[in-house]
Amino acid sequence: FIADMAGAYEWADLVVCRAGALTVAELAAAGRPALLIPLPHAIDDHQTANARFLASQGAAELLPQHGLTSDDLTQRLIVLFSNPEMLQQMAVNARQQAKPNATQDVVQACQEVAHAR
Repeated sequence: FIADMAGAYEWADLVVCRAGALTVAELAAAGRPALLIPLPHAIDDHQTANARFLASQGAAELLPQHGLTSDDLTQRLIVLFSNPEMLQQMAVNARQQAKPNATQDVVQACQEVAHAR
């Protein structure tokens, strides 16, 4: 457990984590590259979908848990930390996915629907 997630994201050069919706949103807001290991038994495999999205945007890499070994993870970490330009570009790509006004956008959409009735 990390009480100060904002602080943890701030000092992290790369995040290794699951791919729940809130985590993915936090990664984007913080502009942090990630190695995403989706929880394989999540309902409707939604974590894999979340991870695929960030990976498709060049903000993360998806590592399926099935068959993943510590050697596999170590090799990906070596590759990424050996390429700071790649990590920086992944961070930029992550930040571009952020939706800082999401709450306001949802409220506005709801109001538009309500007024259309």
